[in-house]
Amino acid sequence: MKASDKLSQKTMRDSGKILVAQQHMLTNANRVIDRAQADIQQLSSLNDAHSQSLDELLAMAERFTFNGQLDAEMNAFQPASLEFEKLPEGDTERIDTIDLNDVDSWEAYLAATDAYIQRHDVVLQADPFRQLMTDREQAELKRTIQEDYKMAVPKCDKYDYAIAACCGAAAGLIDSFFVGMPATSKLGGWTDAQTDTLVKKFSQYVWHSDKKNGANLRKEPDTIAGAIGYLERRFKVNYDARYASDLKTGGLDLNMRPSDHHLKSLGHSPDLVGLFFSILDQFTGKASFIAEGRIMRIEPVEGTEKFELKGGSFLGKLFAGFSNWLGHLLSDAAGSSGTRGHEDGRRGSGIPIPFFSLFQLCDFGAITVNGKKKTFAEFSTAIFEAGYDARFGATMAIPVAFNELAIRLAWSLKSKLYHKRTWKDSLPIGSKPELRRMLSVGHGTLCIVDAADAAIRSSGNALLFGLHINLAAWSRFGLISLLEIRALYKEKGTDLLALEADVQKEWERL
Repeated sequence: MKASDKLSQKTMRDSGKILVAQQHMLTNANRVIDRAQADIQQLSSLNDAHSQSLDELLAMAERFTFNGQLDAEMNAFQPASLEFEKLPEGDTERIDTIDLNDVDSWEAYLAATDAYIQRHDVVLQADPFRQLMTDREQAELKRTIQEDYKMAVPKCDKYDYAIAACCGAAAGLIDSFFVGMPATSKLGGWTDAQTDTLVKKFSQYVWHSDKKNGANLRKEPDTIAGAIGYLERRFKVNYDARYASDLKTGGLDLNMRPSDHHLKSLGHSPDLVGLFFSILDQFTGKASFIAEGRIMRIEPVEGTEKFELKGGSFLGKLFAGFSNWLGHLLSDAAGSSGTRGHEDGRRGSGIPIPFFSLFQLCDFGAITVNGKKKTFAEFSTAIFEAGYDARFGATMAIPVAFNELAIRLAWSLKSKLYHKRTWKDSLPIGSKPELRRMLSVGHGTLCIVDAADAAIRSSGNALLFGLHINLAAWSRFGLISLLEIRALYKEKGTDLLALEADVQKEWERL
């Protein structure tokens, strides 16, 4: 055992010993107070009885004053009496405590506690904290730890595995026949249309807001090309370069073109990485790109209109930078104004799937595409240029969401109808070991079907194989697998981090 562990155990035992002593002080104090209150009650009753007797004597005295005949009444008078239990001499109790005036350190406080324990013959158990709790409190604590902090081993039966596998297979079939790849996806047309609707509604909202604030605007954007163009002008950024010639590369090798500049410009990434570099670029006047396996910070070539971040204070500029990032992302989500709205029906280059830009750091490997060797970074660029963007990412999320909801609903109904649990215990949320295992099986089945479909349809073509792979499904399977591995190999199955976080939260509340 480590020295730090021994010290921690000693500190916990000392703390428990102090709590036991304090509980003993409290119990003794309550007993003395209860005894004093009982004595006070007896004195009060005796006082009332004597007051009554005195009132009777005064009444007889008044009658004697008038007729002088009091012998008979005096002989019949019996003063009220009340037995009062007196404490024997030397048996009076007092409240004994630890005098903190004589304590100037932790060691002194421990010594004073030990002296108190010896004076009162307090019995200490091996685990003082167990001594502080009742049997009911111990059972409640054990139940809480089991339910909230134990990564319990799932007890799935054959029906649980069958349900999860069927849901995963159904989701895999949806992915195979309705998602497919960007150019031929049946659901892809629907998600593209929903993206166009979102961009148009957002542009109209911004247009009306600007019009209300006095902007000189004429026609409201009512087409997708008009909406994209308006948002591009409204939310200008300094990192929206389409070619390497738009940047002062200073000899850096940046192979970039309009079809992949959203992928290589970090500010165009719809995630925390993109937000960070977008704010950084707008504050510093530089542009951040990722290529050749590294991040490049390059100054843009100044155009006719120099970019200036609005805002009169740091917080104002920060909010303006966030607004520019979000507005510019929506202007690019449905493609550029130069490619959308034409009769040729071009889809345009959208923004990448969250964190997909980080694949540009993987400048290694050798994948054959159309007879040429490409690194993994170049391969991901080719996939993006083929339409594997955020719009198609939303399409890929449809079978994943179906699989997740179907498994959770099936588990909930089985828990209520078959296992006869309450509706509260059957809610498919929180840490449920059986549900976690079913999700692992279900998403694993979906990924197996997805990989098999991609292998069959690609016929050995690496690019087609990559375009058919459902990145959303594999990401979800990876996450749920990590949770499952954590549950299997966590020491004693206890989520100590969650327990520590809850203890810290309770401490802050107190």
